[in-house]
Amino acid sequence: DLIPNECYKKLDEKWLNYLLNMFNNILASENIPVQWAKIKLKLLHKKGDPSNPYNYRGIAMFNSITKIFTSIIYNRLSDWVESRDLIPEEQMGFRKNRGCRDNIFVLSTAINVHLRLKKRKVFLTFLDFQRAFDSVPHLRLWHKLYNLGISGKCLRLIMNLYNNASFKIVEGTDDFNYVPVSEGVLQREVFSLYISDVVTFFNDRNITGINIKGNRDLSFLLYADDMTILCHSWHDTQRKLNILAEYCKLNGLSLNTRKTVILVCQKGGRIGKIRDFYFENSILQLCSCFNYLGVPISSYPSFRQASLAFIAKNAMANASVMQLLRKSKSDAWNTKCYLFDAMSESILLYMAEIWGCQYPDLIEIGQLKFFKQLLRLPPNTPNAYVRLEANRIHVLCKIFNRMYGWWIKLLSMADWQLQKLCYLRLVETVDTQTMPFNWARELKKLLTVMGAEDLWINQNLELIVKNRKSSVEKLKNHLASMDIQKVVNSNFNLYYRNVSNLGLPEKYLEFNIHIIKIRLIAQLRLASKKITKISINNDIIKFNSEDLCNLCDQNQTNDILHFILECPIFSIFRNDYINKYLYVNNTKKENIEQLLVIEDEHKINDLYFFVQKSLKLKKLISS
Repeated sequence: DLIPNECYKKLDEKWLNYLLNMFNNILASENIPVQWAKIKLKLLHKKGDPSNPYNYRGIAMFNSITKIFTSIIYNRLSDWVESRDLIPEEQMGFRKNRGCRDNIFVLSTAINVHLRLKKRKVFLTFLDFQRAFDSVPHLRLWHKLYNLGISGKCLRLIMNLYNNASFKIVEGTDDFNYVPVSEGVLQREVFSLYISDVVTFFNDRNITGINIKGNRDLSFLLYADDMTILCHSWHDTQRKLNILAEYCKLNGLSLNTRKTVILVCQKGGRIGKIRDFYFENSILQLCSCFNYLGVPISSYPSFRQASLAFIAKNAMANASVMQLLRKSKSDAWNTKCYLFDAMSESILLYMAEIWGCQYPDLIEIGQLKFFKQLLRLPPNTPNAYVRLEANRIHVLCKIFNRMYGWWIKLLSMADWQLQKLCYLRLVETVDTQTMPFNWARELKKLLTVMGAEDLWINQNLELIVKNRKSSVEKLKNHLASMDIQKVVNSNFNLYYRNVSNLGLPEKYLEFNIHIIKIRLIAQLRLASKKITKISINNDIIKFNSEDLCNLCDQNQTNDILHFILECPIFSIFRNDYINKYLYVNNTKKENIEQLLVIEDEHKINDLYFFVQKSLKLKKLISS
């Protein structure tokens, strides 16, 4: 209808009442305007053969007024369905206060709880339904919605919308005719209702799953059409696949056997030979790692593979941030940090509250690589130096903050919810060392480190909520103090401990100056006492303290201190730019510290011009 959404957002009370009356009239008459049911479909090619229509993803464009009306109907329907527990606990997709995080937490817990026992395996079947949303037969859908107890008025309204629904493909200037929608669902939420009986269907056939706690087994995890079957043996897996074939046949669903895979998890060692799995007449493939809702799940029940995968994604995001910074030419340090946090770190820490606590030092590589690249620091620059100089805290602090938030949410849940049952089981087994990964154990460790073990012991929700900010701050201070201790005890650089603010923002990073100057100051301040590389634009000069300076006859080591403070070749530039910051009676160490404590932009410019001109002269003489 070409009416922007903003128009509806800006409607005054008079127009809102008009919409309300119109919606009530439609609800009373159960007749939806035909124009509201017209859909324009934009096809986006995913991958594979462009001539194969299955290799396209359709983006449906409705009238905004239709979306508003159907969202009202769906919200009412959703509240009614939730109040009657018509959707199984195993289904997390498109439900309030649930999401991918819940699935990943439950799946990880189920795997690790089972594998704590000797010689156990977990067989995960990740199902891929072919055209799941587009192939639902409407007669079967109406029958299921009716059996769920959905009121006649609401059901007739939905049926009326579907009966009038038609779509046409939009491609460039081509104009196609509208085609009636004869099967499929227009809203993904309706699909959750359509397959809401799948758990009951399997339970009626006396299947067992992976025990979570007490009498509660887990055979399925669902996120809309993403279905995972959990089994404890080959026979259990094959039996459930046979039952699944029966369910699909009854409900008009087709399984894409080429994309459906089975992952076998065990605590260690080789998986060994596994007999083939069949779905009807097709053999299903085994895999060693599967990307489940964006998080890699591997055969070994740890998140090392996930950590490595997110570091790889983070590296690509870092490149995008660098490219954007080059184009924007922003001189503000805060802008650089903001872009990293928004574009790169957000990818690195996706769902990290579930998986990140196991390998925080590995994940930290993503942050360190960015700032080392940004400042052109050598790879061997100690991590603590980089974090203190850039005023960054270890990613573990952000992971802990997210874990803490997830902890609060878990404690807020009812005891019968899957996520809460999983958490309670993890608490029971928190001291069981045979469990490969226990989320609760990792949380307890972090709380103990900062002296907040009482929060863990009491498990008091009100107290935990109240102490969130202070707990995160305690860990932040603890991590910062560890970095400071490493710098103080380090032999990498003997003067940095005296020029750094040690955890407080560095003054020179607050100035809006060119990144080349920022890099130079950082390189000088964080220079190694043995081998140092200084770069300005494309000029790179290497200093090695084990060699003697080949430019002068003073028989002095070729290190950064000699270059800046002593070498007579550069005395003319030294007199012009930096001698005013040096004192005759000071030692070399005291003078370099005096020089690298930056309080104003003038000193930065003086240092920059001294080094720039000296490097050019050094390069000229050396050549």
